[in-house]
Formats: sequence, structure tokens, C-alpha cells
Amino acid sequence: MTIRQIAELYGVAPSTVSVVLNNRPGVRKEMRDKLEAALIENGYTIKNKKNEHKGSILFIYYKSTDYLAARKDNTLSSILLGLEEVCAQNNYSFALANATPDTIDQVLASASDEHKGIVFLGTEYYDQPGRCLLHAEIPLVILDAFLPEHPLNSVNMNNSYGIHQAISLLAENGHRQIGYLKSRLEFGCLRDRANCIYSSMHMLGLDSPCCVIPVSQESTVIQEEIRSWIDSGADVPTAFIADNDTIAVSSMQVLQEKGYRIPDDISIIGFDDSEICTIIQPHLTTLRANLKEMARQAAQRLVTMIEDRPGGYIQIEVGTELIQRQSVGQAKQKG
Repeated sequence: MTIRQIAELYGVAPSTVSVVLNNRPGVRKEMRDKLEAALIENGYTIKNKKNEHKGSILFIYYKSTDYLAARKDNTLSSILLGLEEVCAQNNYSFALANATPDTIDQVLASASDEHKGIVFLGTEYYDQPGRCLLHAEIPLVILDAFLPEHPLNSVNMNNSYGIHQAISLLAENGHRQIGYLKSRLEFGCLRDRANCIYSSMHMLGLDSPCCVIPVSQESTVIQEEIRSWIDSGADVPTAFIADNDTIAVSSMQVLQEKGYRIPDDISIIGFDDSEICTIIQPHLTTLRANLKEMARQAAQRLVTMIEDRPGGYIQIEVGTELIQRQSVGQAKQKG
């Protein structure tokens, strides 16, 4: 087929087919993909298609606490692997930058000098977004920061299904007194996570958490907080759900120190499926988020924004799943 015939087949001008043949911008991705396939099928070679470098994507690791570092797992490497795969598939390179509350505005403002777009890791971001996030000069996608009230492109984990599985597992094992080990630092998806815990308990006909214990992020501090709570004579529930694995494991250690058997006396569920889950005994039941897929979705959305410039914004959610191990058992009858 000739260029004119291909143009007629897809209802576009011959000049549009020529733009695609010469690998120039200006054609929407869906139509570009169809025309590229037709051109290649008919023996044409698309200029520089294989090796064209389209530019650089900046990955910003925002750090306000030591939460991600304290996990001591492959969180960051999984995220970077997902980003790298999408960048390689679409002929982009990517660069890394660190940012803190003091430097974030400067990093965002200077990004447009060298980069085509930004993936911003907001796990430790818990502020109202400022102008540099809301009105970035280049396309920007926020990864793992729960900001539904703002018109920002984002990719987050969907807490609802996984948490409902977790609460259902506790209910199936006879647990009616369920406590909540809640992080004092409500960054990332923790705000949504708390809402899901309350709503799932309500849907399953359970009362709200019988106790909510605010705790820190550092393991030794968490242990002191749980130890003080038990020593105060508090009524210990038959099960706990924790905001993350660090909180769950630190609490398990104190409960065992105080003579509680897990899961015979008390069950516990964490969140993240970090490496510490299988180091402690018994192994921790937890919820897993697919961070690599979240990163892939963020990078793919960014590529679409760079190349197609679509209007509006999209907030994507990637599901979580329950990973059952040995820390949940039948509720012990009290009295």
C-alpha cells in the first residue's frame, strides 16, 4: 500500500502518515500506533524508531522521615525496576533526585530544565500540595501519596479489598474485639487505610476498633509505647490490625515478652509484606501492595501525558492482597 492508501484506510491526511513515518510529534498515540503498524506491515521503515531517545524522566524520592529506609526491604528497588521497564520500552532514560520538605520546591522548579516529566514518590509526603506540585511546568505523576481532594495525576494502592479480606479473616476466626495499632504519621495511603478499617468492620457487623493505640515509626519507641500501654492495665483485645509491618512486628515482640502467645492468645495482621514478616516467629500475616506495578502505572501515565498531552487528570489504584501466614488463629474465649 502507498502512503496515500494507508491515509485513506484510516481516514487521515497523507501528511499525517508522513509525520508518523518520519517519527515526528503531533499525532495521538492511538492513531500513531495504528499507522506505525500499517507502515511496517507494508515494508516502510520508521525513522529512528528503534534507537530514538525521547528524553529523560525524573524520579523524585521525597524523604521527610525514615519510614522507607526503616523497612529494610526492596521497596525502592521494586519501584525503580517498574519505572525502568516502562522507560526502556518507550525510549526514555530516567534520573533520580532526592528531596526534603526544605528542598522540594527547588527540585520541582528546576526539573523542567533537563527532564520531560516527573514521577514523585510521595510515601512520606503528608502536606497540602503547594504550587510547584499543583502547577508543575512539566507533566507530573504522584506515586503513593493519597491526595484525592486535588486535581493531580496519581497512582496509589487500593486499600479496600485487602483490608476487607484481613478483617474478614479475623471475623471468621471469631474475633470481635479488634484493636488498631495506628501510626501517628499519616502519610501516603494511611489516611485511606484507617477509613477502610472502620468501614470494613462496619460492613461485617463488627463494632469499631475496641482500642486505637497511636504509635511511632521507630521500632524501639513502638516497643516502649506498647509496653507502657499493657502495663497501664489496658484490656488487651483478641486481635490487632496494624498500619504497617514495623508496627506489627514491634508490638508482637512486646506481647510475647509479656507472656502472650501468638496466635493462641492474640492474633495480629500487618501491612506491606516487608522482609521482617518472615524473620519473626510466628511469621506475620500481612497485606501486600504491588509496588512495581504501581510504578509501572505511574510511568506509563507520565509517558501518555508527555506524548499525547491529554486533558484532565487520572487517579489510578492498584489492588492489595492478603498474605496469610501464622499470626492469625481462633479467638481465645475470655473469662
